Amino acid sequence: MKFQGFLFLLSLFFSSQAYASTFDVTILSLKSEDQQQKGKTFAGITVEPHRPVRRAVELALFESTILFDTLDIDSSLQQIELDPNTDIRSQLAGISQSSLVILDLPLALMEQVAKLTHELNLVAFNVRHSNAYLRESLCMDTFFHAIPSDNMYFDALGQFLIYRGWRKVLLIRGPSERDAERAETLFNSLKKFGANIVDQRVFTLSHNPDDRDKNKPEFLTGGVSYDVVAVIDSQKDYGRYLQYSTRSARPVVGDVGLTPRNWHFGLERYGAPQLNERYRSFKKNHLLSPQVSMTDAEFAAWSAVKLITNSINSRTDREDLSPSSVLIDPASQVDLYKGTRGSIRQWNHQLRQPILLATQDAVIAIAPMPKFLHPKHYVDTLGVDAPASACQLR
Repeated sequence: MKFQGFLFLLSLFFSSQAYASTFDVTILSLKSEDQQQKGKTFAGITVEPHRPVRRAVELALFESTILFDTLDIDSSLQQIELDPNTDIRSQLAGISQSSLVILDLPLALMEQVAKLTHELNLVAFNVRHSNAYLRESLCMDTFFHAIPSDNMYFDALGQFLIYRGWRKVLLIRGPSERDAERAETLFNSLKKFGANIVDQRVFTLSHNPDDRDKNKPEFLTGGVSYDVVAVIDSQKDYGRYLQYSTRSARPVVGDVGLTPRNWHFGLERYGAPQLNERYRSFKKNHLLSPQVSMTDAEFAAWSAVKLITNSINSRTDREDLSPSSVLIDPASQVDLYKGTRGSIRQWNHQLRQPILLATQDAVIAIAPMPKFLHPKHYVDTLGVDAPASACQLR
């Protein structure tokens, strides 16, 4: 599809009977979003092409078929193109108050739409953006995050480094504001668990011949002692050259090498191979190759839908099955095929979940790592815990 993101409107209309009567899914795609540069490096090479999350939502609905049949729920899926040149509020005005909105849009538009859905009292999910500040700036009782935050990703990485005894970290980052923001988050995670950044160095994205020597991996990684090189490269351009090119022979982690992930095709436990096989094959007319799996955003969208459908059947109060009621219920959970069920953190509406630490081809570990303890829920060692969060919804 020729657009970057989607706005998923999962309209749940519940009757006054004991069970829900319809579960309607409406996909609002961004009408004029330019996809040509998405996933391309500075040199124009596509290293991480964008993939819409619709297939993951279709899978979640497919997996819920038996539940829908048992509870006599009708489900449907439709797509509507969202026109960015037309007033967004007017395009959202007809959405039912009982709707669940899943936002998979470019960052600026996602923030705008999230605030509008809150004003319209619509329950919404962020499934694409991990920016740490969003969990604080969009602190609204109608807004939820299914994608892990940067704090969760980097806490998982920090725990792994400490677990392996790699405490001296050389940080290499890109020049963008996003790279600087994520580097600060990584610094805080490493400090939190007892690692130390011995130096921080910045590469540039330039065709200027004068910059070539300064950007050589041997130069950027020389003159200091370190156990591991951490790379923050949001565009995934320069960082791909660092492995096997560092001055000292050391592991590379972060945006290349060993990477914190929400999902990965190489996970071989907890029923994950079966989930990956369903993702590849449930659409008989559109089969995928064996090494294709859900992206982090796709898995987040799948998780958001399944959190609702999995929790409906376990609800003791069948008189109120609205999305908001299901999501704020501490008993609502979803099997994430990562060893621990996912649930909503009530203070900032982040979906708590384990984080995978993976190479391109294999899952090496699953965080939280052993011996990292928490007084209430061990997965809450990943991300901003309740006492430290500026968002205090409950």
